[in-house]
Amino acid sequence: MYFNLTKNIKKIISEFNNLGKYTKTLLKVGSIVSFILLILGALLVIVNHFFMSKDLFYELVARTLVKNSFTILAEAIIGSLVLDYLFKKS
Repeated sequence: MYFNLTKNIKKIISEFNNLGKYTKTLLKVGSIVSFILLILGALLVIVNHFFMSKDLFYELVARTLVKNSFTILAEAIIGSLVLDYLFKKS
């Protein structure tokens, strides 16, 4: 079972290494934007809880930033992989 798992992981890594230049750039930019939004949301949660009077509006904005960061990361990954597949196929 362990052999199959390492074999699958190696196959995934080799497929990611075969991605096109623009696909890798899109993945990097999407990951960076997602990470920045995640950090901003987390900082807003911390500031709201410790330095403000726990305002519900800031709490909502912070949670929305964190949720949207994961959505943007998923869209960047899925979108770049689909674009790579379409452009390599044609």
